[in-house]
Amino acid sequence: MSTLSPDHWQQVSPYLDEALEMEPAACEAWLRSLSEKDPALVTMLRSLLEEQGRLREEGFLEGAAAPPSAGLAGQRVGAYTLVSQIGQGGMGAVWLAKRSDGRFERQAAVKFVNIALAGTATEERFKREGSILGRLSHPHVAELLDAGIAPHGQPYLILEYIDGLAIDQYCEERKLSIEARVRLFLDVLAAVAHAHTNLIIHRDIKPSNVLVTGEGNVKLLDFGIAKLLEGEEQAGAATLLTHEGGSALTPQYAAPEQLTAQAVTTATDVYALGVLLFVLLTGQHPAGSGLHSPADLLKAVLDVEAPRMSEVTKRSGPRAEKTAANRSTTPERLYRELRGDLDTIVAKALKKIPGERYPSVIPLAEDLDGYLRHEPISSRPDTVAYRAAKFVRRNRMAVVLSTLAFVALIGGITGVIMQGRVARRERDAALRQRDRADRIAEFMTGIFQASDPSEKVGGTVTAGQLLKKGEKDITTGLAKEPEVQVSLMHVIGRAYMYQGLFAHAQSVFERGISISGAAGQPNSREAMNTAHDLAWALQQQGKLADAEKLERKLLATQQQLLGPDHADTLATESELGFTLSTEGNSAEGVRLNRDVLEKQKHILGPEAHYTLVTMDNLAIMLAENHQSVEAEKLQAESLEIHLKVEGPENLSTVNALLNMGEIERDLGRDEEAKKYLFRALDVEGRVLGPDQPETAVTKYDLATLLARTGQPEEAISYLSQAIDHGLPAQMAADMAKDPLLKPLHGDSRFDALVSHAKERPTQSAN
Repeated sequence: MSTLSPDHWQQVSPYLDEALEMEPAACEAWLRSLSEKDPALVTMLRSLLEEQGRLREEGFLEGAAAPPSAGLAGQRVGAYTLVSQIGQGGMGAVWLAKRSDGRFERQAAVKFVNIALAGTATEERFKREGSILGRLSHPHVAELLDAGIAPHGQPYLILEYIDGLAIDQYCEERKLSIEARVRLFLDVLAAVAHAHTNLIIHRDIKPSNVLVTGEGNVKLLDFGIAKLLEGEEQAGAATLLTHEGGSALTPQYAAPEQLTAQAVTTATDVYALGVLLFVLLTGQHPAGSGLHSPADLLKAVLDVEAPRMSEVTKRSGPRAEKTAANRSTTPERLYRELRGDLDTIVAKALKKIPGERYPSVIPLAEDLDGYLRHEPISSRPDTVAYRAAKFVRRNRMAVVLSTLAFVALIGGITGVIMQGRVARRERDAALRQRDRADRIAEFMTGIFQASDPSEKVGGTVTAGQLLKKGEKDITTGLAKEPEVQVSLMHVIGRAYMYQGLFAHAQSVFERGISISGAAGQPNSREAMNTAHDLAWALQQQGKLADAEKLERKLLATQQQLLGPDHADTLATESELGFTLSTEGNSAEGVRLNRDVLEKQKHILGPEAHYTLVTMDNLAIMLAENHQSVEAEKLQAESLEIHLKVEGPENLSTVNALLNMGEIERDLGRDEEAKKYLFRALDVEGRVLGPDQPETAVTKYDLATLLARTGQPEEAISYLSQAIDHGLPAQMAADMAKDPLLKPLHGDSRFDALVSHAKERPTQSAN
């Protein structure tokens, strides 16, 4: 395989496609003409075309054929006598043999190197296979029995004879379920992990190299092109072996870095394992079946993102029925089984860039084991920004906890004083609070006077300009009033959060906390409320570790100062649960929120607003933790109470509707999901308006459902509206990567929307 960098491949690929469609004479004339403009490009093209011709002659896509080792039947090799040839490939032939020294009876597989390759680096690689296999001792790796040089000069290895079927054939013939196939695949991973532990990369994992016996025992074969990790930097022969070994591979299962002669690592085997698992679960290769030439395969592996397994199986007809039947299920259930965690796991294994895959088979195996146990997996299907944005939308009312408390404080102080029923100390404190509230009201009035037409000079004053003015005035005008400064910093920070400007909010919150600490009040109620919101701002930016650390510290402080059952303490505990769930620890997040919910039901009441908020959050966490039935039941209960207590026009009710839509979608009930989302969108449009981020996210979610149910026109319309009406920047930027929008790929209108989303200015404080 010619060595091309990814940049060179991108440059030459379109020309190669054109050349392969031409007749030889026309192609030669075209190349001569092109050479005048770009001789370096033509040099690369000629090299690829020559190589393509050689690969076609060798049967690149069908597997290279080797000259048969004729006349060997009956000959003795070591303690074994050759019986019959049972296979051959590009590196040589494999014979069935039986033990003939009288010590005991045993069958074996004797592998010979192709005599035409003897004396080349291939022979050295073949000899090295013996030393590699000698270091491996694992129940799922074929055992090496002996090695040597035959009388006729051919090197050989004598291996454990495996009477079994290729793993894909074994699974199909026995109609193994998806779960059974995953369990069998875990044995393959155990064998490869053992090899990696011994600093060995296989580099040619494919179905024919993974046999399964009649008893269901997996055996990994053929380390003939395995690469030793140790000594890789040595010069001379080792470098030559590495270089030539790079082309001794099976292209359908080769990783992109193998096809471009880049560095080979344990992630290279992970890619091949991803292809193998894709084939086992779907019955198809991720590159598809319409490959007519080596160039087609190269382009598919290097340039084309593998489709989601669930989308590959989402079809009807006899073929779909047969594929599902061979997995002991129906097409609809197969689609649902593959969608979600399995889609995510395989997609990560098949990433084009090695650093984006699982770094080794161990985390891959852990995620598959987590899938089987219905536990969270380490690789999440959505970006943190996307999941957090959805949570913001679901909990618009929940994130205003301290603001509501603040407003209630200002509104209620006067009434307390007028009643005259408080003790002197309490009255003095209330008076101080009243003065503070009056000072805050005066300050806020001064800020918003800038929006009064009589005060303006020039154009319209934006919300961002008002907030910047407020920040400046707080710093310069209230330097001697730290309590007021902290309260106003909190208000300004929350205003930034409502605009989706979480980095701005973080900065303001941190300044407020710093002011409170400098004033000797690091644990004041206002400082704790600000810290609560700071954690949320960190979470929204994907800074999950920082958010978790702050939430744990705040929770400990609140438990000590306010008590474990205080409403603020419970709010922080619930938010910590969500952070853990976002990080992938859904089980712990569920546990914390179950505890919070039980306390809130007892302390606040089962129909209290914050009790309902926790129910909604817990329902989503349960769904993400593969407990969809319980999630649906809890969310339905919450929605019923929302409608009864808060009414259909309340934003908390909207959140419950949206949650129901997402849970129904995850259960595969797309039509039911659409009904809930349309109901929610209708209310959002009236209450919030069409140009709010919450409304835009709902339109985005509707677009994913419409795309999946074969309504591309409507899907693109809603996507366009979402982008133009405040869709969070990260969601817009990740649109092309969203697997739920895969059905729209290739549609020119969708491509135009992706470009439009990338060109859209990032929202700023102005």
